[in-house]
Amino acid sequence: MNIAVTGGMGSGKSFVAETLAEMLYAENSSADLICRKLLEPGQAVHDEMVKQFSADFFLENGALNRRYLRKKIFTDALLRQKVDDLLHPLVRKEILHRCIVAEARGVSLVIEVPLLFEKGWQRDFDTTLVVYADEETCIKRIKERDLVSIDEAKKGIACQMPLLEKCRIADWVIDNSGSFGATLEKLTEFKQKIPESHLFMRKHREQ
Repeated sequence: MNIAVTGGMGSGKSFVAETLAEMLYAENSSADLICRKLLEPGQAVHDEMVKQFSADFFLENGALNRRYLRKKIFTDALLRQKVDDLLHPLVRKEILHRCIVAEARGVSLVIEVPLLFEKGWQRDFDTTLVVYADEETCIKRIKERDLVSIDEAKKGIACQMPLLEKCRIADWVIDNSGSFGATLEKLTEFKQKIPESHLFMRKHREQ
């Protein structure tokens, strides 16, 4: 089966996805890592961005200035849409390819997809899992990880669907607000429940 892990900025999606993949002996992948690959110099998306964007978006070696881009898309909705239009069709194509390859090999796939519900890709997967954390915790994690201000962290969170809304429409929710041990307990419960329900989930999505 394939499991899409999503959530909000700073909720701990990567940690949960990696841990869950280990617990299920599954392959682990990430839409963000796919994006990084597509944005490398020499890739079609990178070449197109060179044509459309100013030199401020690139480092001296020609690589994309990711920190500058991230700050700009938090405040510029048109720029964010332009980048999404370039990236997301190719990202989805690669994700679907990885799902097919994993199924052909007879292994499960856990893939982190931050904008799963925003893009309406949830039906591409057997089941969906949202990683939740309270806003204060998310802001603290974003500040420490990205070295940004509280205001910038809040702007990043505001760019995405509200986390509680994602929790409402997901198949499963893991609260990652607390300790590693608490999250691990919840993932263990999820692991025990998922074999009984994933065939139902797949049938439900196909309908």
